[in-house]
Amino acid sequence: MPEEQKTDATPDNLEAMKEKFKPKKKKAALSAEMLSDAKSYDDKLVLVKYLTEKEKGRVVLMVKNMLKGAGAPKKK
Repeated sequence: MPEEQKTDATPDNLEAMKEKFKPKKKKAALSAEMLSDAKSYDDKLVLVKYLTEKEKGRVVLMVKNMLKGAGAPKKK
């Protein structure tokens, strides 16, 4: 019979594996209400900066969709 391979099951390795497979915390969502509730231009600017830092994928998708719509001819 082939030799059995032992797995290194130390508490440190088990904790590292638990952390690896632990579900990630959901990102805080920026709602449209937050933008409409912002009173000043500076407040809105801060929210948009936050959005671009934290939600880069959403911002890229939004800009892509805006550019697609700008290039399409308008229907009457």
